Amino acid sequence: MIKKFFIAFLASTALLTSCSNDDDGIKEPNVETQNDLDDKAIKEYLADHYFHPLNGKPTAFDDIEGNDDDQYRRLEQDAKQIDGVWYVKNPDVAENAEGSVIKSNDESKILISYDLKTFKANTEAKKTYGALGTYGSSINLNDGSGVYDPSFYYVEIPAEQYKAGIRREHIEIKNLEKGLKQFKSTGTNHKDLYHFQGVVIIPSRLAFGREKAFTGTSLSDRYLRDISFILSFELHQVEDRKPASTK
Repeated sequence: MIKKFFIAFLASTALLTSCSNDDDGIKEPNVETQNDLDDKAIKEYLADHYFHPLNGKPTAFDDIEGNDDDQYRRLEQDAKQIDGVWYVKNPDVAENAEGSVIKSNDESKILISYDLKTFKANTEAKKTYGALGTYGSSINLNDGSGVYDPSFYYVEIPAEQYKAGIRREHIEIKNLEKGLKQFKSTGTNHKDLYHFQGVVIIPSRLAFGREKAFTGTSLSDRYLRDISFILSFELHQVEDRKPASTK
């Protein structure tokens, strides 16, 4: 079974805007409108946050002029894109020249400390990205240590679930590795205090979009519908993965 802290159940905090009706009578934007909303939301998020100097966690600027956070660089100042995936390297974390790079999730096993947030872009909130949801986090575990291969990166499907039609694409976040490949492993121990080296942001169209995703019990095209992901992390180690059965 997939470890419980690898499966996150999304608390919906976003309101849907109306442009068209689906079969359930729920109003939602058309795909083009949702894509535009995602792009706007990501840019707003990058403008609103900075890497906290103590642990590298993306932190929202306050609204008070003259406060300490005025001195920090906005994420947008260092943000880049690769095939539509956004990534930001923390300028306060020196890259490990001897670090390893992910080849692919099939070829590379990772040890990572992470905090994975979600949003559904909409026009009803003050900010287009609205209230962020938590999809999963290793730093909120009891010991705060890193984990190997969280399921949103790589998962092996048990035979029973495979027979039921569950596939890796229903669990792993598509295109995530495109962003992760821009970072080298830090070479730190999984029990070391994490310091996030960067952020990867996946707009919904490059994640699950409006396709089916695994809820933990069944497949649903509602569970992660139009959900974008924000992954903050330290990539401790990257190792060659031993060949396994492909499903």
